[in-house]
Amino acid sequence: MPGKCRVKFESIHCLPGFKHLKLFKKYKRMNQPELGIKIAELRKTKGITQEEVALKCNINVRTIQRIETGSVTPRSFTLNLIYSCLDYKIEENPNTNKFRLKVFENFNQIISGNFENIPLRKLANSFIKYAWIAGIVYFLLGFAIADLDLLRSKDNLFITGKVIYIILKLFIIITAYYYFGGFVVIGSKLKNHILVISSLITIFAIALFSFYDIISLFYNSIEKQTIDGGKSISFGIIGIVFGVGLIRLNKYYGSSASLAGFFNIIEAFFFLTLILWFVGAILTIPTEIFEIIILYKAYKYPKLLENKIV
Repeated sequence: MPGKCRVKFESIHCLPGFKHLKLFKKYKRMNQPELGIKIAELRKTKGITQEEVALKCNINVRTIQRIETGSVTPRSFTLNLIYSCLDYKIEENPNTNKFRLKVFENFNQIISGNFENIPLRKLANSFIKYAWIAGIVYFLLGFAIADLDLLRSKDNLFITGKVIYIILKLFIIITAYYYFGGFVVIGSKLKNHILVISSLITIFAIALFSFYDIISLFYNSIEKQTIDGGKSISFGIIGIVFGVGLIRLNKYYGSSASLAGFFNIIEAFFFLTLILWFVGAILTIPTEIFEIIILYKAYKYPKLLENKIV
């Protein structure tokens, strides 16, 4: 019979802009060292090592050791994560939000490159299969959007043009999701956390600014130039970090990764200057070509994602 324990919500202060975030907190039915002994017993019953628990939970093995010896008391989220990894069932009160905990667990597994979960594995395989195709579509859409942006700047974007513009922007969001999602999977599997985080931020930034571009079609905004400047700076900062992540792939994808990272960083510096943003826009052409090559190699040679050089 699996063990049980109760959980309740805990409201804590978190990142700026988010006043509170509810996390799961366990009623402390056990204190140290009893808690550590219990976790050690559960782990041994499952027949897994401390190293395997640490890898599955994306926690330092030293932390697991200190918890089991009673040296430290784990935070509520860490404890929930360990219990989940050990299949320790939680008796929930009526207000428990299982979906929120599941999101946290899945995000942690993605960051740690753990795709043993069947839905996550299918999602990862889907990204690897279609990311390079989405990249090609994203690349071609960029030219169409650039032409429409030019017409928009001259107030020559009429009703039909606006409809096309909105459709293309929505396709940009969808293709960017798969395009950079491919790099999230690659980074996760190869333990390249810089690439993972910068790819996720890129997806969010593209969606955010694309929706703004759509909304601003119908509402005259005197701040559009300011927003465009903020967009250029944002992608400049993200691009430098993303470029570093790409360069770290050169062990697996050779010169394609090095060149993609190099062009990304140079492109990003031009975006940061604001006045030379157009040079950065031109450099996105070779940058995206090399990125698509990386994604194609990830699809064509899946063993590379298993840390095997072929």
